[in-house]
Amino acid sequence: MGTIYDYTDGTVLEDIAKALHVFRKNDGSLANTEIGQRMLDNIKKFEPVIITIEQAMDRIRNASTVAIGERVCRSLHTDSIFTESVFLDELAEAMIQKGVAEPCTADEAEQTMSKYSKHPLIISKVSGRHQEICRTHPPECVYWIAQKKGLTCLTRIKAEDQSLPAGTQ
Repeated sequence: MGTIYDYTDGTVLEDIAKALHVFRKNDGSLANTEIGQRMLDNIKKFEPVIITIEQAMDRIRNASTVAIGERVCRSLHTDSIFTESVFLDELAEAMIQKGVAEPCTADEAEQTMSKYSKHPLIISKVSGRHQEICRTHPPECVYWIAQKKGLTCLTRIKAEDQSLPAGTQ
């Protein structure tokens, strides 16, 4: 799984760039292929979950630290209109310390998450806990591109069940 150190030293960005390169290089589905399985195994370590704004706000309100910063993959998509992610807890603290995120209130985080509200929110696991919330843009997002390539990596939480699946805290 990605660790806080991977986020602060750029390793996660390098891994995303490599994954996007593989996806773009291979036409069609990668399901049931060796490379596809390796890609899926790596992506699933982040346990990405599609969440609602209400679920995101529940996580934000219960976080010990909240920060807003540029999406980790933003440098790969410099012309993207989507720019910000919300980081929680220890990841937020590390991103603030590195100078790539700013501490914020729950209301400021909600404003950030409300931008581009027609695009899905995904929360990803970092260092064993779901700590990164991103308003995704499917044509650029490694998770959505993996899905398009036949690699099912995203789960969705039912609206009536606001909690994340067991073991995903």
